[in-house]
Amino acid sequence: MKYRYVVLIGLINFILMSTIFQIFRINDALPNLCIILSIVFVALFSDKHAYIYALTCGALQDVFLGKILGINLLLYVLIVYVVIRLERVMFKGNFLTPFFLIAFATVLYHILFYIMMFFLQSTIPLSLLIVKIVTEIVYNSVLGLFFYSVIFKKLNGYKLGDFNA
Repeated sequence: MKYRYVVLIGLINFILMSTIFQIFRINDALPNLCIILSIVFVALFSDKHAYIYALTCGALQDVFLGKILGINLLLYVLIVYVVIRLERVMFKGNFLTPFFLIAFATVLYHILFYIMMFFLQSTIPLSLLIVKIVTEIVYNSVLGLFFYSVIFKKLNGYKLGDFNA
């Protein structure tokens, strides 16, 4: 996949997430397609694709939606870095791999975001955040498993979890 397509996917993702996907909120949580697709790029494509996607999504979110410049960009790049290290020891054809990686990345994103906002003195009440985090973990994991399995089948020619292929 060419890098310009990765940037285009990031741009389309930003437009859809900030407009149309706002309808699909559950408990005020929205699935974070930046995290989901970053994991898919790490696991099924290359590290460079994942970094370019994370930079694109983070920069767009910071410039257009963020209060502080660079927070989302830094968090998405850190998530890609950590997931690259974890992904190398995991089997890509297992159902648990995308589920675990996406859930871990979502928790890591929210913990780091909360810590950064705490030090910048712009905190959110932790009790409200926990309900949102749990909902978003489930939402991201289910949606991410769907995306991962569809792209996995398209790239490899067999279904996710089909060990006889």
